[in-house]
Amino acid sequence: MTMTWQETHRRWQALREIEESTRLDLSGELPWNDEIALIFGDRDCLVAHLRYRWNLTVEAQLDQDLGPDERVAVLRDLRARHAGVLRILARYPERGATSGGPLVHAS
Repeated sequence: MTMTWQETHRRWQALREIEESTRLDLSGELPWNDEIALIFGDRDCLVAHLRYRWNLTVEAQLDQDLGPDERVAVLRDLRARHAGVLRILARYPERGATSGGPLVHAS
């Protein structure tokens, strides 16, 4: 199924809003309401999109030209800024994975 530009834009906007709303939420609860359900269909789809966005963010920020100490600092900063999403991802492990992988853990 192809998405229109407007649907794609709305989905990315919803992900940004969810990231912002979970920034200070220590519960790790997945936000869910009728609007989110309309955009993503189900919770698994939303979690998959949050995981994709997190991985994309990490890949974009962890420049290969950075030294090891710089990479650690950048990853620490990313984990702090996206702590709410990481708490959600920790509660909803990737299907088929035995662990969330090194990038998901917020500690």
